[in-house]
Amino acid sequence: MSQNDPYLPPQGGQYIPPPQRYSGSDIPPDSPQHYSPAPQRSGTSLLGWLGSAALAVWAVVKYGLVFLVKIPAFATLFSALISVGAYALFYGPWFAVALVVMILIHEMGHVVEIRRQGMQATAPVFIPFLGAAIFQRSHPTTAVNQAKIGIAGPIAGTIGATAALVLYNATQDPIFLLAATLGFFLNLINMLPVWQLDGAWVLAPVSPWFQVAGLVAIAVLTVAFHFVSLLLLLIAVFGIQSARSAFRNAKNPYYTSVAPQARLALFGAWLGLVLYLGVMTLESESLFLSLAR
Repeated sequence: MSQNDPYLPPQGGQYIPPPQRYSGSDIPPDSPQHYSPAPQRSGTSLLGWLGSAALAVWAVVKYGLVFLVKIPAFATLFSALISVGAYALFYGPWFAVALVVMILIHEMGHVVEIRRQGMQATAPVFIPFLGAAIFQRSHPTTAVNQAKIGIAGPIAGTIGATAALVLYNATQDPIFLLAATLGFFLNLINMLPVWQLDGAWVLAPVSPWFQVAGLVAIAVLTVAFHFVSLLLLLIAVFGIQSARSAFRNAKNPYYTSVAPQARLALFGAWLGLVLYLGVMTLESESLFLSLAR
């Protein structure tokens, strides 16, 4: 999810503006220590100490933000390390590393396609337990270009997961099998045509009914297969409003101007990727379970 992906077409959704650049200084030009102050009461000294501590903390936060904004690669690395640490607390270090690497490959697929189309986009910034976000300064002007950005992430993620499976077959190292299993599954879920998931962007020019199909798929996963995910349920809740918007905007030229051949190509690409990811998810999961026994 990417996931959760921040790029939006002109209709609907939420736009995540680029982070503000911070400048200036919080350090006063004159030091108050150039003279010997008169003795003060302990309460006043305590307040002064707390004030100085607060200024020091704010300076660290402020200049840390400057560093993150001015050095995008550091923002990606720093947020990735935070995510690895957060996931490792619950699932172990190898799971955390494999998951973050698979998310990074997926998100970089979006970034490469965005930049290929001549737009600016930051490197991914990781958000623990939610995925990663990409910040853009502009957005595609056609639904087809938006769909290309949407499918670029799952394509890159699928290639990454396939490469991990090939490495497992060559080395028999279980970390590669874990990465492959996570990669196939995450990219398969991202192909659901619901709300901000990539499948919604890919199939938006084809038909708004795919939004309804995506909601039904989530219901089937929850009821029939007992796959309960709080994040997926939240996506479904937001997806209801997104589906209503899709039907309201169905006659918008942004979508109706898409040629029938392009609609067919987008659906074919989506379907082929879903079938491949579905088969490979089952195969890699079977291998992983057999290895765990």
